[in-house]
Amino acid sequence: MDTNNKIIKIIARGSRLSKIQVEEFKKKFPEIRFETEYVSSFGDKNQEISLLNGEAPDDMFTRELDRAIIDRRADIAVHSAKDLPQNLNPQIRVVALYEAFDKTDSLVSRDNIKLADLPAGSKIGTSSPLRKKELLALRPDLEIVGIRGCIEDRVQQVRSGKIDAAIVATCALKRLGMENEIAEILPFATHPMQGRLAVTGRADNDLIFKMFSRGSIL
Repeated sequence: MDTNNKIIKIIARGSRLSKIQVEEFKKKFPEIRFETEYVSSFGDKNQEISLLNGEAPDDMFTRELDRAIIDRRADIAVHSAKDLPQNLNPQIRVVALYEAFDKTDSLVSRDNIKLADLPAGSKIGTSSPLRKKELLALRPDLEIVGIRGCIEDRVQQVRSGKIDAAIVATCALKRLGMENEIAEILPFATHPMQGRLAVTGRADNDLIFKMFSRGSIL
């Protein structure tokens, strides 16, 4: 397929992690020319919404990106796959899904204290109901609190003493070059899409599907 004269417009969220993921994706296709626009999603703009209490809309992190694709302002969106809604907009489809290089969860804690050594009543931050369940199964004496914001913000909440520890995807810390923040890798069952990158496009755009299916695990 001749892609020399085709510029593919990417839309993605504007966090540093998202930008790193976009560059990771683009390296898979050095023959394609890309333009990228970064935006804030509904979830980025509404930090007060808890992901632990069932308050979040299904498309919390994809709504603005989906709209750009549907309105043809972008050809594709690059996502952390776990941010995709359970029920995709019918005008959107996943055109590629790339395997994760790490699917584990890490504990980030002050002084790198291990989970077993945290004092009873310690506040542990997470945005995942699954992580909350796994934590309480191991340490029912801990206080699990909702946490929002980019990875750097979450780590800073630990470092500042706002919370005692946080559960963070290991792949995110590695992508950001923050492996030194890992106190330990946790024996958790993680989200099935954790660490994977997903690319979405218009459901009727077969050209885009064919262009980016290489290396996809779909």
